[in-house]
Amino acid sequence: MDVVVAALFATGVMVHLWYFPVVGSASHAITARGVLAPLYLAATVPIALRRRYPVTVMVVIAVAVALATTLGHSLAPAPLLAIPLYTLATSHPRRTSLTALVGVELSIGVALLVAAIYHRATGDVTFNVFLVLATWFVGDSIRTRRAYREGLARQNAEHQRLEIERAHQQIIDERLSIARELHDILAHSLSVIAIQSGVGRHVMDQQPVEARRALVAVEETSRSALEELRHVIAVLRRADDEAAHEPAPSLADLDDLASRLRATGMTIDLVRRGSPRDLPQGLELTVYRIVQEALTNVVKHAAGAPTTVALGYDHDAVTIDVVNQAPPSPSDTPHPIAAGHGLIGMRERASAFGGSLRAARDARGGYGVHATLRIRSDA
Repeated sequence: MDVVVAALFATGVMVHLWYFPVVGSASHAITARGVLAPLYLAATVPIALRRRYPVTVMVVIAVAVALATTLGHSLAPAPLLAIPLYTLATSHPRRTSLTALVGVELSIGVALLVAAIYHRATGDVTFNVFLVLATWFVGDSIRTRRAYREGLARQNAEHQRLEIERAHQQIIDERLSIARELHDILAHSLSVIAIQSGVGRHVMDQQPVEARRALVAVEETSRSALEELRHVIAVLRRADDEAAHEPAPSLADLDDLASRLRATGMTIDLVRRGSPRDLPQGLELTVYRIVQEALTNVVKHAAGAPTTVALGYDHDAVTIDVVNQAPPSPSDTPHPIAAGHGLIGMRERASAFGGSLRAARDARGGYGVHATLRIRSDA
């Protein structure tokens, strides 16, 4: 397209130059044509390259038009300056295009002044001045509009990217929540079942009563685990938020949890300090799961050791202390417990309520889990 436009303008100006009389004698006309022909070609042919080299084309055409204007041939009304200036204004920053506009206007002004001094100004000498100014305004407005639309497109793309990331993060958070729930349910129940089944196998012949008690504990623990698993799966399968399901475990269920473990032969003391009060459901579930996981660790690593579960109520926090009072050992020194999935899950639950959790061996050889959870209205 640019090549065609450049060819049309070049052909037009050359035809005009050769078939319309040049003022003066025949020899002067030939000389004038010899000088103007290169200027006309320099003012038209570079249009073919205006998109690839807009600044260079603008300079070449401006110089050619200015020199032709000083000779009394302004090439008006051909828009030779307007075409490259429009390209420059739409494709370059405003500072660059404004500098080009000032330079073109100055070159035209100087050329008109020289032509007027030597009485060579002919035709509409002011056409290029106003055409260039109008062209810059149009090109700059289009560039601004394009930048605005590109900004909107980038903003929409960024918004969509953030929405996708937010949805992805929600999926990850939901998976972590489900993983924690399943871990708490299965790890606790399977640990108790493994311990009790082993006890039943060892005493089955000599102590059938103890074996029966162990089997009853296995049955009760497995039934409880199945009920909690059904609850989790029902939540995953529900079609909407109104689907009916059993309530999540709360602090009131800690007594049942302790009773089930006592039935397995464990010694568990459940102590409440301060003034018990109603807590947000999410906070109660978190306290229950932390206590459950701590007792699961006792079952797995120190079965039969006396254990104390202490809940403390402050005005803005709930404290949890699960201490395994194992007999002291000279080789035991205080050190942190290795962070498995259970401890990681407990710490995540505590941090979700602005709290902290520490699990470590005490100086007497026992293990302790100490957690503090903040009570807040939006919990």
